[in-house]
Amino acid sequence: VGGQSSTPMSGAVLGGLTGVKRRFDNSKNSSHLIEQQINALKEALNYGRTGLSLVIEALNDKSWRIQRTAYSLLENSQEPSVIKALQEYNPYQFFQYLYRYSTGKSTTYAIAFTPNNQIMISGGNDRIITLRHLKTGKIIRRFNEHSGSIYSLCLSSDGQTLISGSRDTTIKIWHLHTIDTYKANSINRLIGDGLIDTLTGHSDSINAVAVTPNGQIIVSGSEDNTIKLWDLNSGKCLATLVGHEAGVRAVVISPDGQLLVSGSADHTIKLWQLPSVENEPICLDPIYTLTGHSDDVKCLAISHDGQILASGSQDKTIKFWNLETGELQTTLVEHWREVNHLIISPDGQNLISCSGDETIQVWQL
Repeated sequence: VGGQSSTPMSGAVLGGLTGVKRRFDNSKNSSHLIEQQINALKEALNYGRTGLSLVIEALNDKSWRIQRTAYSLLENSQEPSVIKALQEYNPYQFFQYLYRYSTGKSTTYAIAFTPNNQIMISGGNDRIITLRHLKTGKIIRRFNEHSGSIYSLCLSSDGQTLISGSRDTTIKIWHLHTIDTYKANSINRLIGDGLIDTLTGHSDSINAVAVTPNGQIIVSGSEDNTIKLWDLNSGKCLATLVGHEAGVRAVVISPDGQLLVSGSADHTIKLWQLPSVENEPICLDPIYTLTGHSDDVKCLAISHDGQILASGSQDKTIKFWNLETGELQTTLVEHWREVNHLIISPDGQNLISCSGDETIQVWQL
């Protein structure tokens, strides 16, 4: 008591902001005391601008755990100094994979997730659709009715119906109603016991499939240059949309289910009107055609508000379009090889792109 000796590394330092700083500094480079440093950061926000500055400085800490904690404490702040710091900070630099699942010698071409994020579904050149518990990696079911590589997968909004498209020119519909009852250690269910229907009519590979939000219509895009609309319940082909001059590589449906967008190897994007009520006549002509890409259009994504279309191409660019007017808004030129996939984050704030340049880039919308 009353001495000048330093606080032991395992000791607690009390006393407002000074205590917070001491705890934060004392635990530097001490991995076994990292929790003490994290707790000090959390407490720092109680001490005004000085404490806030301490958390901002922690964005540059050597420890990824400290950086991640600081980021989570600051991400919703409207303080100008915080906004500026976060604009300069890359929160994705410490991405690490959580699980790694072996697919043997198979190349995976398509992945989907059930709405409850419990089940991952994948398909590839082994012609098998595999269902796994996302967290354990345990295979709970396999479908192997396709005779060619599986290029596309999608799920109905309720997660009960799976649609797959294949190089064998067929679309298959699977019922997943019993998936949630399976346990991680259950015996594998084999050989198509969930197959509802097989849709035939395309003359070449099925590159893309989608289903309307109400679960009534399946859309398929094929290498035969056509798009087909199918009644999910009856399996009947409702219409064939002709207009592209090369294979259809991507299809996406607007959140309200009113608009279909297709991307093609003919370098164009076409917008089509979907029926809004049952038995409404289907318009076979596109609303308009978007031109601007100089190579295959490989992927598409629509913003959650249905206002913006993003397209990725073999030409290495990402383009943003106003869906209502068809106007090109901007072009992103950052990837140095083809853009293979686009997805918009659940909160609608970010667009994620992946490319043959072996990078994943995150863009703010």
